[in-house]
Amino acid sequence: MANPEEWGSDSNEALKLTLLSPLGANSLTFHPDYTYPIFGDAETIYGYKGLIIDLGFAGWDMRGFLKVSWDQKINPSLGIEAEDVAETLKEHLPEGTVTQKNVC
Repeated sequence: MANPEEWGSDSNEALKLTLLSPLGANSLTFHPDYTYPIFGDAETIYGYKGLIIDLGFAGWDMRGFLKVSWDQKINPSLGIEAEDVAETLKEHLPEGTVTQKNVC
């Protein structure tokens, strides 16, 4: 069985929020201080190595753009199922958010 600790990602570090401006001018990018309401008290997402969650919102209409990527995703045969980050975030995002996932 795989060690869950080596497959855990700090959700505060993995999530990058961007408020997009027209033509990319003065866009604001930051990591949240807290993500426990979405990813639990441990603020850890299991099942990935090198997890990056890019979540942007267009400043002109607040349309959401979500891209989830990773270097490695755990094989379920090792006894740990990777969390579906896009599905977890889906209930917190506006309808019509464009989502792209890594296909590794």
